[in-house]
Amino acid sequence: KGFVRSLHPMDGNVYVTGELHQAYHHHLRIITTEFDRNSKMMKWARDNARRVYRILQNSQLSTYRRHIVPEAKFSYDLSPIAVSYLEISRNWYDYLTGLFAIVGGMFTLFGLMDSSLSAFLRKKSY
Repeated sequence: KGFVRSLHPMDGNVYVTGELHQAYHHHLRIITTEFDRNSKMMKWARDNARRVYRILQNSQLSTYRRHIVPEAKFSYDLSPIAVSYLEISRNWYDYLTGLFAIVGGMFTLFGLMDSSLSAFLRKKSY
């Protein structure tokens, strides 16, 4: 739901000023997002849209001097960075190998700490 909302972030928003000589300035950053055609994230789309444009929106209330007419401003920025979602499945033994690597690393770390601590305590007892 959050991703679909980021495609049209200003829908349903109301921008009301509380005083005279105030107006909202809206800055929109547009980010290209690409998906793999077989992606599970594409279930929200009716068709196989491969490229969508997400919009990050920031609104700020600005106050004007009395002789300046307030106006709503919209500025946009095309982001030079694109996001790509690519789903790659992993085999069960990749997870097992990672788990063994973590356990082995912890075993080695605790062994080093134990030998260093025992050597330090032996030196101190002389």
